[in-house]
Formats: sequence, structure tokens, C-alpha cells
Amino acid sequence: MAFFTQLASSANLELLLKLGLACVVGGIIGLERYRNGHPAGMRTFAIITLTSTFLTASLAQGAFSHLMGPDDTGASRVVQGILQGIGFIGAGVIVREGFSIKGLTSAATIWAVAALGVLIGSGEYFLAIVSSTLTFLILAACKEFKISRRRSLSIVEINFSREAIPDEEALHARFGEFGFTVSTLDFRGAKGSTLQIRAQVWSTGHPARARSQLAMNLLEDAGVAEFSIEPVRE
Repeated sequence: MAFFTQLASSANLELLLKLGLACVVGGIIGLERYRNGHPAGMRTFAIITLTSTFLTASLAQGAFSHLMGPDDTGASRVVQGILQGIGFIGAGVIVREGFSIKGLTSAATIWAVAALGVLIGSGEYFLAIVSSTLTFLILAACKEFKISRRRSLSIVEINFSREAIPDEEALHARFGEFGFTVSTLDFRGAKGSTLQIRAQVWSTGHPARARSQLAMNLLEDAGVAEFSIEPVRE
């Protein structure tokens, strides 16, 4: 009976509201990540937001509120500790595959929901709701926004035999035939071996089609010993 009496107090009801709001906010943002096939999903984001909320709320109004100190120093330490700790989780979702880096958006979103938990735990409901809405819109709406001439980067590596080494102008012209613009062009080789050319190129047309056409062209070239074309994904 004492438990229910304590539960009905205004302070504890507000705490339950904070925890429930944290689960809803984190769950909605996590659901958007899960639907788009990202490793960190609904449960992960809900738990991160919930944890940030109850750590902030318990130190602000609970039995350990004296640890916050008489000024803002204690509160600052709590927020710093939460955001520093969440950095380890954020780093875990960032994966590098070749020239592509994946997981940056998920890591940034993990950081954002931790901050949302701090806002909810400290009672800043309006700012938390507005921020969570904007976060969701950035993740969901901006993904659907199409830029008509989006620039797509690729890394092209080609090994030419010694008797078929092209000059730099010919390479620019060759890539240009398939709609590519060359950003950087590097040459690497050794005496008696093939010459490796590594180019960073970009296209604003149909990059997948351009890469396929370039690959077919290189396959038919007897002077090309080996090649690779890798798109750079964010």
C-alpha cells in the first residue's frame, strides 16, 4: 500500500511521464532506422533514450539529487558522462568498407536520442518534443527528397600493360565518354611491371549505368591487365 501511495505522488507521476515519453521518442526514431535496414533499431534507441532520461531525472529529483551540487557543476558532469559514454556505442555502428564509410547517420542519431533523453529527464518537454520531431523529419523526409543531379563518387583502379600506357589527357577523355569527371588521378608503377592508375571520379547522370559501361569498355581493352570500380557510399 505504501508503494502505491508513493507512486501516486506528483513527483513520481512526473517521473513515470518522463520515462514513458523517453520510450516513445526513442522507439519512434529507432523504428525509422530499423525500417531502413540499419543495425541499431527500435530497442536500441528506446533503451538509450530511457537510460539518459532516468539518469538525468534521478540525479535531478531523486534520492541522489544532492550529488548534483549547489550549482550547475554537477549537472554538467552528468550530461558530459552520458554523452561521452554514448560515444562508444556510436563508434560501434560506424563501419568502413573499402573506400565507403557506413553508419555515420546512425551514430549521429544515437548521439541525438541520448541528448533527447537528457532534455526529457530535466523536464524540458517542449524542446524535447520539437527536437525529436525535427530529428525524425530529417531521417525520414530527407531520405525521400531527390536531388535531380546528385553527385556520385567512384574510385577506379586500372593496371595497364607497359605497351598500352595512355597519357593523362586520354584518360580524362575516356572517363568523359561515360559521363565521369576526374577529381584526382594518381600513377603508380615499377620497372618491368604494369602501371597502376587510380582515379577518383564523379558522375551526375546515371552512375550505376556509367560504371557498367566503363567496366565493359575496360574488359574489351587488351591493354588493361586488371581493374576495379568501387562506388563510394556514405
